[in-house]
Amino acid sequence: MRRILLSMVTVVAVVSLSGSAAASTLRVRIDPNDSSSKLDIHKVITNLSGTTVYLRLKSWDRFTPRDMGRQIWVFVLDTVGTYRLDRDVVIYQRDGRLGCQVFEQNSPIQIGRRQATRPDRKSAACHLPRRWFGHIDRAVRFRALLYRRHHVIDKAPSYGHMYRWL
Repeated sequence: MRRILLSMVTVVAVVSLSGSAAASTLRVRIDPNDSSSKLDIHKVITNLSGTTVYLRLKSWDRFTPRDMGRQIWVFVLDTVGTYRLDRDVVIYQRDGRLGCQVFEQNSPIQIGRRQATRPDRKSAACHLPRRWFGHIDRAVRFRALLYRRHHVIDKAPSYGHMYRWL
């Protein structure tokens, strides 16, 4: 009886530990307040599941979709690990709504489009199908940018570095 009880307790402990480790893959990175824009990047929040790529940017200030009229947020990603950027994810505003578009890097070829979500008044998020990114690995290198009229006004991370791991 003790052996059965001991083996059941061991199985429950192993399952609970492995389940909590797998469920906690959300990554949050902090960027300094280094731009005068309402959309200055404060946090870069990412997650990669078996079916979804989750990309979220949070600003230092509250904003409305109308505030994104002349500014866009862009993720540039190296999804294959070749040190060559191969995907762009653009968070934009059109007709008062926020959207997400995925492009091949430096190409007008759109892979897909989804409506963005607003987790709070300072954030916009993209829930994108993983298949849009080809063979994507968790060790993705990426950077988040804020553009105004074709000029970069904020980068996360700053100073030429790239984030690693979704």
